[in-house]
Amino acid sequence: MNSQKKLSILFVYVCILISLLGCTRTRIPLTKIEVPMVAVPLPELPIPLPKIPLLMSGEGDYRLLPWKKAYYRLCDQMEREYPYTEWKNINWDNLREQISKKVEQAKDKKDRDAYYLALREFMYSFPDANVRIEMNETLRESAVGGGYGFAMTRTEDGQYLVFYIHPESSADKAGMKIGAKLLQWNHIPIEQAIQAVPILWADTPPATHEGKTYEQCKLLGRAPIGTEVEVSFINPSEANPIVTKLTAEKDDYATLKTPFWNKVSIGPMDSPFQKKKLEDNYGYVRILFFSPSINTPFPAQAFQKIISDFIREGVPGLIMDLRGNTGGDPELIPRYAGYFVEEETFLQDLAFYSKKEKGFKVSPGDRQVVKPFPLQYRGDVVVLVDYGTAGSAEGFVSVLSKKKNIHIIGISNTRGAMGVPGGDVRMPNGITVSYPVARSLDKDGNIQIEGNAQGEGGIIPTVKIPINAENIQKIFVDGKDIVLEKAIECLKGDS
Repeated sequence: MNSQKKLSILFVYVCILISLLGCTRTRIPLTKIEVPMVAVPLPELPIPLPKIPLLMSGEGDYRLLPWKKAYYRLCDQMEREYPYTEWKNINWDNLREQISKKVEQAKDKKDRDAYYLALREFMYSFPDANVRIEMNETLRESAVGGGYGFAMTRTEDGQYLVFYIHPESSADKAGMKIGAKLLQWNHIPIEQAIQAVPILWADTPPATHEGKTYEQCKLLGRAPIGTEVEVSFINPSEANPIVTKLTAEKDDYATLKTPFWNKVSIGPMDSPFQKKKLEDNYGYVRILFFSPSINTPFPAQAFQKIISDFIREGVPGLIMDLRGNTGGDPELIPRYAGYFVEEETFLQDLAFYSKKEKGFKVSPGDRQVVKPFPLQYRGDVVVLVDYGTAGSAEGFVSVLSKKKNIHIIGISNTRGAMGVPGGDVRMPNGITVSYPVARSLDKDGNIQIEGNAQGEGGIIPTVKIPINAENIQKIFVDGKDIVLEKAIECLKGDS
């Protein structure tokens, strides 16, 4: 019997079965023909149904595969397509074997949470801020849902100073003040305790050594709710240290939401830009992200309006604030930077993985250059950055940093995350992971800005404001924006 006859018999069989089952009826609007709509699940048929191709797992979609097989397929795909294997010194054999044991244990116990944690550990083995896994809020709360009530950071001279105290928290009740110097953590020197903090629950894996320290400082103050820790610290202007026990309490992640750098909270209605005039008629524009929004569907035109207004108003200096800007569409970089370059300036070559050549290749259409626009701003420019500056924002800053009349000011390097996101992989249990799919190369073909295996990367400010006790006091007690103040000083010629 040929396949067509088999399908005909199967169709008749299903129709008869449906007519025997209780069912409702619906009407197709265009034809007004009534057809049965099944209201109960069909039992298994004696003749197997043909497989539907759309439900089969292809590359990048491993939802229907067994857990372990899906993990190995993910490893194989990323080993081929991840653009920074050599740059970040990734040992695929060791990594694959290390995590496979945890995947195997999760499979044997049919433990979905353990499988998620194994995949999260795998993805966070890459020092790459463009690597992601969807957050499991239940597991996150279980691991770091409690806060001891403070946030702290590392200073230029290697001290760990508190810059935020959550009101009515355990740290607040223990008398800890902003500017307090942490000394020991459960009888361990604070430097040693920091280095042992895992970064598994950071928003993204840090790409640089500086970024890793920032994340470890944030996460030291987090633990499962109810956890106790003994800590010693010394408050500013006091001689004697305080030794006390702190308890991790539910705080809606307050200390994680208050990082030392600028963290931008935006919604779909927000404009990418904030514009104002400062003292001495200086212009200021904050670029929050490199993407359109509902209220600003054409950001390039909106930015042109801002620059043309400043030129018409004769502002003697311009401050562009990219603190907390995590990037967006790289096509907007030349649309913004063209007002500040006087000659064609190389931005980047993007090298994507080629299946045909089994390696990364730059295509002619993947080169980006910045061409000067007829409308030019010729005054002095200061660009503000911090660890929150990433992706396309870093690309924009890299172009401007080549100009002599443009200064980069910040309290830290940028994030070092110039890879192009886009490698989404769907795994069992509804888990989605993603990784960058292209390298950003300079005009000599070298990887640029992205953090390397030594933890070096990002853009280094030409004027770096030190993190110390005095500046922590100014920022978090006095409420001063010392980075913006330094930018104004720079424009005035005082710095």
